[in-house]
Amino acid sequence: MFKFELSTHSVDSYDHLLLILEEAGAGSPPGRLYHVAYGPKDRMKIVDVWDSPPTMGPGQFQEFAEALVPALKDVGIVLQEPDVHDVHTIIHSKRTAAKGPRRFLVKFDPPGMTAGQCDEIANSLDEAGLGAPAERLYHVCYREDDELRTISVWEGEEALRAYFDQLALIAVDLGLTEVARTEPVIEEVYHIIDGSP
Repeated sequence: MFKFELSTHSVDSYDHLLLILEEAGAGSPPGRLYHVAYGPKDRMKIVDVWDSPPTMGPGQFQEFAEALVPALKDVGIVLQEPDVHDVHTIIHSKRTAAKGPRRFLVKFDPPGMTAGQCDEIANSLDEAGLGAPAERLYHVCYREDDELRTISVWEGEEALRAYFDQLALIAVDLGLTEVARTEPVIEEVYHIIDGSP
């Protein structure tokens, strides 16, 4: 998974970048499962999820990078080194995003969360009927250093807040107080490209 934070990435430069990539045939590259642009309109951030770890050798990401780097230069964005993380799990909704409702990206970074704790919480959420809420479009759990973190995309703020309230209660029941105390960070989504099969 990639995570970019580009300080000069405004909505206008992002839209121009998408147009250039589409014209170059690289708007929806093979291997990219999900793309979301989010955050303040004058400092957009991007998360891309790829089906395999990217390398700079021959392959799907390299082909995309050959179109991306000059396109970034054309719109005046200096490519910064992205954060790259191994993915633990992906949960993808069977439906696509509607045009009307606001969408939100939620980052959840509980300190010290392990794979076992993440799986235990996921199983408890499944048992409570909350494993795949209709309003959650995409969820990825990834490893950063020795801890697991999550990013998810939601339609509707009320549903995501109810979900995280229930997650906190489950974490308390499981004795995971650090997880229960962690507040999700919520930012508005600007654009989504869903490349999932």
